[in-house]
Amino acid sequence: MAKKKLLIENDYDFFLFGISCSEKSYRLCFALNGKLSATFSKSKDMEIWGSASLGQDKNQKAQSRFPVFIFRDEEMFTDYRIIVNKSDSRFLIPEFKQADYLLMVQGGIPSSEKNNILRKIKEITFVQTAFEIDPKKIKSKENFVF
Repeated sequence: MAKKKLLIENDYDFFLFGISCSEKSYRLCFALNGKLSATFSKSKDMEIWGSASLGQDKNQKAQSRFPVFIFRDEEMFTDYRIIVNKSDSRFLIPEFKQADYLLMVQGGIPSSEKNNILRKIKEITFVQTAFEIDPKKIKSKENFVF
């Protein structure tokens, strides 16, 4: 009997921004609510299984939880997610350890709007920096498949 292989191509059609900020997640959400005219609310944490955290056996698999805050813009059919990039001593995107938070924008938003979103994030006084991340170029992009 011949073996068949199923190839699944995941959709990474979203904008991703890294945000460096030392404030708590609820403070960042409150500030983004004002800047983006949003109403972020706490959602279910992302659970990722992978290599053990620092100080544990490297062969042991560990579960990490990353807090998520979500806002759904019904008019534009757009989902906004703020995801904490660090949980315990593990990063969701290890390539961008300088990003404390990730803002994922998915849906009916035109690409011309992403510069406007980035500018509004940078206007928040306690945000040190914000930058765009190309989801197709990061190694850990499978963590963003919901």
